[in-house]
Amino acid sequence: MIPLYLKTPEFVEPSASLYYLVTANGTFLVQKTALFASVTEAHTVPGLLPQEASCQLFFPRVPRVMMEQVYGFFQAVYEHWHGEAIVFLYYAPESGTFRLGVPPQTLFRYRLFDRWRTERRVVYGSLPRPQGFVKLGDVHSHADFPASFSCTDDRDDTETGLRIILGNLHQGQPEVSVSFVANGTRFLLEPEAAVEQFSLPLPPPQAWLEQVACQEEEEEGAEATGQDPYPWGEDEGQD
Repeated sequence: MIPLYLKTPEFVEPSASLYYLVTANGTFLVQKTALFASVTEAHTVPGLLPQEASCQLFFPRVPRVMMEQVYGFFQAVYEHWHGEAIVFLYYAPESGTFRLGVPPQTLFRYRLFDRWRTERRVVYGSLPRPQGFVKLGDVHSHADFPASFSCTDDRDDTETGLRIILGNLHQGQPEVSVSFVANGTRFLLEPEAAVEQFSLPLPPPQAWLEQVACQEEEEEGAEATGQDPYPWGEDEGQD
């Protein structure tokens, strides 16, 4: 059996002529002979069984009524500003209950050729975690764009947790995408695996709507140059 060592700050090179070295950037095979010494990346380890990345959820599905509350909030933001929004999702392991939280969030609009356009991004703050709850993840909207996980989502989703997107809000029924991010790896899930089926948007609480602000800016020089500084469309931009 080839020995294995961990490269910690206290690591001291062993006298073994052949060993595996597990480091922060991968596993390597170290070989030392009378003629040469080498350190090569170990893509496989002979004698061991393969393993695929996987993820199993051990909490119940997000209740229908909560998803319809979130849907109603997203729909209200979209109809008023054509913008995106976000809701935090909390879970109490002891009682098996969920809770929603709407953080303070800001949309950005600019005026171009006498027309207001909303950027495809929302900047949001934090909320105190309710006692007895853990932050399970979040739900955010993509306005009238598809509910697909974008490169921006991959960059922003650094915390482990459940990620739910509602998109195509201009249609009769929103598109839903669900994933769970664990240690930087995104596992795509079927929506029914984590969310109860929902259909009708419920009117959002006024307190939720009061958490949304919109920063409007005049686009200087746009009319003079005749160019659209955001050529990607009315609502597209940075998430």
